[in-house]
Amino acid sequence: MRPPHRRGSTLLCLVTLALLACPALSEATPSTTVFVARKIVTMEPAMPEAKVVAVREGLVLGVGTRIEDLAPWLATGPVEIDRRFEEHVLMPGLIDPHLHPMMAAVLLPTHFITPEDWTLPRGEFPGIRTPEAYRKKLRATIASAPDDDRPVITWGYMDLWHGPLDRAALDAIEAKRPVIVWQRSFHELIFNTPAMELLGIGTRDRFEQVMDEPGVDPTHWSYEAGHVNETALKATLPLLAPIILAPDHLAQGFASLQRMMLTSGVTMIADMATGLFDSFENEAKTIRQSFEAARAPARILLVPTAVGLVNEHGSVDAAITALRRAMPRLASDQILIDDRIKLLADGAFFSQYMRMNPPGYTDGHEGKWLLPPDQLEELARAFWRADFTIHCHVNGDEGLDVVLDVLEELERETPRPDHRFTLEHFGYSTEAQNRRVAKLGALVSAQPNYLYMLGRKYAEHGLGHDRASQISRLGSLEAKGTTIALHSDSTMAPIDPLFLAWIAATRHSMEGGVLAPGERLSLDKALRAITIDAAYVLGLESEIGSIAAGKRADFAVLEQDPYEVGAEGLRDIPIWGVVFEGRAVRARVRPDAP
Repeated sequence: MRPPHRRGSTLLCLVTLALLACPALSEATPSTTVFVARKIVTMEPAMPEAKVVAVREGLVLGVGTRIEDLAPWLATGPVEIDRRFEEHVLMPGLIDPHLHPMMAAVLLPTHFITPEDWTLPRGEFPGIRTPEAYRKKLRATIASAPDDDRPVITWGYMDLWHGPLDRAALDAIEAKRPVIVWQRSFHELIFNTPAMELLGIGTRDRFEQVMDEPGVDPTHWSYEAGHVNETALKATLPLLAPIILAPDHLAQGFASLQRMMLTSGVTMIADMATGLFDSFENEAKTIRQSFEAARAPARILLVPTAVGLVNEHGSVDAAITALRRAMPRLASDQILIDDRIKLLADGAFFSQYMRMNPPGYTDGHEGKWLLPPDQLEELARAFWRADFTIHCHVNGDEGLDVVLDVLEELERETPRPDHRFTLEHFGYSTEAQNRRVAKLGALVSAQPNYLYMLGRKYAEHGLGHDRASQISRLGSLEAKGTTIALHSDSTMAPIDPLFLAWIAATRHSMEGGVLAPGERLSLDKALRAITIDAAYVLGLESEIGSIAAGKRADFAVLEQDPYEVGAEGLRDIPIWGVVFEGRAVRARVRPDAP
């Protein structure tokens, strides 16, 4: 332990004497806390490092290298010098600018059988990577599941590791108990026959009736296979609602989500599809109630999907009016809502449903559109003209061409100098497309776990080595000056921004080795992508993302300096916890941990 900071102690004594001489000032002014750290990584170019930060009423008053630097503030009221972080490193609270709290709350309590290892608050789940091991694990999971009326729900299946799976295969594994397999992408479900009967879609007529909804592509479902995906998934979710939205299930899921955010130093997230399972307003209320009741040290930006909001209210104008009227009622200090909308172009990367330009996929299959290009452009135009910030899910290079064409046309029709149109996920792009991204001024919120988990497998199946190695082509975007954020899209990746930064800065694959090292982000750019640049993507750069006077006092408390351990060491940095609006909250992997 380092000796006390004597000059700081002397200053505190002088400040205390001054306050005793002015009791009225002492009583009227809120207390100031000065956090002393081994190092403060501010992410502010003008003052990149500091050692002390003064906080009052949730805001940063000032930063400095010595307590004396804060003297003018310390003379204005009661002061506490907090030295608990003298051996720690403070960073801005980490930001995950694209995940789905409701989806995470639904999936986290399910049985994880995935290709990659997972660490959850309830335990460790080693990856399963062969068809034989998958079926063995699935049988064991079914056998050990509580014998009640609820189906056994597993998450994480991927055919490239686990082999083909359909209703007949599931029936062969379990013919009596309902079993539902949620594919790793979340965009697909596979049922055994008892599960289809439980959900009321056991007959062909009833199944087809459920699928006979506007917007459901008939190629996205199969009664015989017990399989639904993409647009058909949305039609199926209401049947699952009594199970996956049950209060006890959601409570467990939200508790796990909040614990994972805390242990990863996350103080800000954005829900990039509020209204996925229910109406936007109902989901907003559920998320707000969960986070506020738990006093979770984080805030959430809620972003509805354009299709969901328009379908709910009947037109774009009605949707915009309803959203703006709901904002004061649904928002709070922790729940943020603004003029921001989510669009979806092509299909899931984890399912190889993304739309790819020639030569396409090695097996000849075609990707899928979540929204046909003409409808995508129509919705984008309506929200663009209403001055909304647009976030567009896009994964393949054909999908990216369509989205960039839309952005270029919107800019031609109605120029907006600070549009912040954001490309979400950004699975595969070409160098020519990256130049176009930079020229159009688009932002990128990337999902680097695609590269880590899928790069080598997609080299063997679907894309070939060259394109698969260039998944998440971010280094060339950095060279072109594009603003980049990194997100988990949880549960598509762990809620762990330092892990995502490690992938982007090293380009390691799950099986080992490095893919396309020339597309690495620099260490500084990778750290900006989970702090200040992520804040910029969310329009919050004046409030969060760096440690500076006037900003929220949100810090991630690290036990190592990311600039000392370098890119290779990012994912192994232990995290003490967070400071959220000036309140220190320690992370524990288990609630009973010392």
